[in-house]
Amino acid sequence: MKTDRLLGIVIYLMNHQQTTAHELAKKFEVSIRTIKRDMETINLAGIPIRSVLGAHGGYSIEPRFTLNKQFVKRQEYMTIITALMGLQSSFHSKNF
Repeated sequence: MKTDRLLGIVIYLMNHQQTTAHELAKKFEVSIRTIKRDMETINLAGIPIRSVLGAHGGYSIEPRFTLNKQFVKRQEYMTIITALMGLQSSFHSKNF
């Protein structure tokens, strides 16, 4: 699903300083063009994406950007936890 991928990309970018479209396309199993469109969508959603051209370029989230924790309500946290527990059951290692 596109929404899941967009959220996954945002989380990935928040945990990595910079990554390339190729790395994201490989990780999320989509084309590089899809990643470029996703970056535009994420930027339009209000998350400032920085794009650097060149051999050492890639995508990153502006360093000063933080997510406001007040946007997520208790019920939404419970939904996220339930989803993660469901995902955990699909892996052999319970460390996830």
